[in-house]
Amino acid sequence: MKNSYLVPDMIRICPQTGDVLEQHARIRSLADLSEASASLVSPRNAYVSFQIAVRLDGVPDSSFSVRADVLSGERDEIPGEEFTFYAEWYHRVQGKYYPDALVPLAIKEPVERTLASITHRNAVPDQAFAVLWVDLFIPSGVRAGEYTGAIHVTAGDATDTHVLRVKALETSVPDESLIIADLNSYADNISRRMASLCANENRYEDGTYNRVESQFYRMAHEHRALLHYLPYEHSGKIPPAFIPELEGKGKEMRVKDWSRFDEHFGPYLDGSAFKETKRGAIPLPYMYLPFNFHWPADYAKFGMKGYRTEFSSIMEEFYRHFTENGWLGTKFELFLNHKKRYKLFPYDGDETRFIWDEKVNDIFYELSKEVFEKEEGARFVFRTDSSWSYGLHFEKYADIIKLWVVNEQIFSWFPESLGPIRAAGSEVWTYGTAQPIGQTLLGTAIAPLSAVARGVDGFVYWENTKWGDNWHETPDSEGSTTVFYPGDQLFGMDGPIPSIRLKTLRGAMQVADCMEQWIREQPENGRETMREHISESLGIDNDAWWPGKPSFSDLPPYKWENAMFSEAPKATLHKGQDPEVFGALKLKLWNLLG
Repeated sequence: MKNSYLVPDMIRICPQTGDVLEQHARIRSLADLSEASASLVSPRNAYVSFQIAVRLDGVPDSSFSVRADVLSGERDEIPGEEFTFYAEWYHRVQGKYYPDALVPLAIKEPVERTLASITHRNAVPDQAFAVLWVDLFIPSGVRAGEYTGAIHVTAGDATDTHVLRVKALETSVPDESLIIADLNSYADNISRRMASLCANENRYEDGTYNRVESQFYRMAHEHRALLHYLPYEHSGKIPPAFIPELEGKGKEMRVKDWSRFDEHFGPYLDGSAFKETKRGAIPLPYMYLPFNFHWPADYAKFGMKGYRTEFSSIMEEFYRHFTENGWLGTKFELFLNHKKRYKLFPYDGDETRFIWDEKVNDIFYELSKEVFEKEEGARFVFRTDSSWSYGLHFEKYADIIKLWVVNEQIFSWFPESLGPIRAAGSEVWTYGTAQPIGQTLLGTAIAPLSAVARGVDGFVYWENTKWGDNWHETPDSEGSTTVFYPGDQLFGMDGPIPSIRLKTLRGAMQVADCMEQWIREQPENGRETMREHISESLGIDNDAWWPGKPSFSDLPPYKWENAMFSEAPKATLHKGQDPEVFGALKLKLWNLLG
């Protein structure tokens, strides 16, 4: 009897029945996967992924193993070390068991992690199948061409051998992403949610925090994403490791000591934190500044000359310090995340809804104007996260706000906004959440494809470390507030483990970056061509990206009600689709690129 099956990366398998969990998938169960071989196509400098489902029936717990051969071509080879294997962890979501967390296999001490041991710990009732996720990296230096090898899966006394054929394309995925996949979170959520940090009161002083945090940054980087970690709370409070030490007041306020700040952030800003990753030592493209209503100047002074003096002088010191350190590859964002509903400040800095809060934009631009308008050295930009008032603001503030992060649904109502924002030399991202675990994986691929089709610069998942105390059973919000999981308590890993949805996002980002690279090489109509390819593959009209305005859009935003949004136009681009249409889109793209 066949004990293992090769499974495409865009579908997930029920551990109890072997059925496919994606509702609209053409493949319905493992019985439909009779082929003992797989043919993969990938650009170079990219990951290509697949899964291996293993039958558990009657096989002793300790007798599973998997081994990959070298992939051999006519003129080159891809070493077996380029394969990475993960055990899929199942969560209870919507009455079913879905895999999402991925536990890297390890056969060496200090902690052994085998498929058998992880399956035993997961303890899914009546489990008949376990599944491995497999990443294969195609190095940039390998010659383009056909490669062949095998995967050997041993279960008990039987070994299945699966032939693997890989076509490495001439095209290479660029190291630097051309679209930003922004994984947002808030300081210091990692410490609150990682047991190994929460219990350590000296985590900032003894280096433990920086070591763990850097693994989150590196994991995001390896998945073509940016961990974007807002350093202050709604109160304006900031953990000490996220700011330099200040001294003095008024004209005498200055930075006393940069050492703590530089130790924390320097490796991210010079790229050294990302050495020995596949993408290399690329500095963070964006980073939040710690400046807010209550730092560096005390909000009790707001409106007074002393507040202006302290805020502006420390902003100038940040600019000088960053420039002197050569941190020129990052855009540093002034972002005001405060919300008056928390009754700490009288203004909304974030998602402004009421017209009397608009003056915050003008006030804080003036406080930072000299730094924002510098043409050389470190780059500082004013950022806004916009929703209710976007239709009123995109022209009014186009010249001072250089990074617009806009509610995805509301942005889709205003295609005309791109003109004035682009004319002002500004950038646009959209924001939403990660796809819940119970929704099709195709939904995770939509955000990068939408960025290409609409011509925006990036997208944001607003929260990515809120997995919840019971994540190993059912993650908070069905996983829509995390793409990472903690590896410490269950698996002895002092850092994060990835999710299937993060892997899917990486695959979509590779496609989007190749598309964007091709568009920029075309003299004209490149984006229109790519938009048509995406629309055709998804089975949607070419104008579906812009669904039109709701009837209430002419009302002042303070009259809008949340209930109105459920009936408002929304660009729903993947519902009812076979998730493997993404594979068809990739093949179409690879044929175009060669």
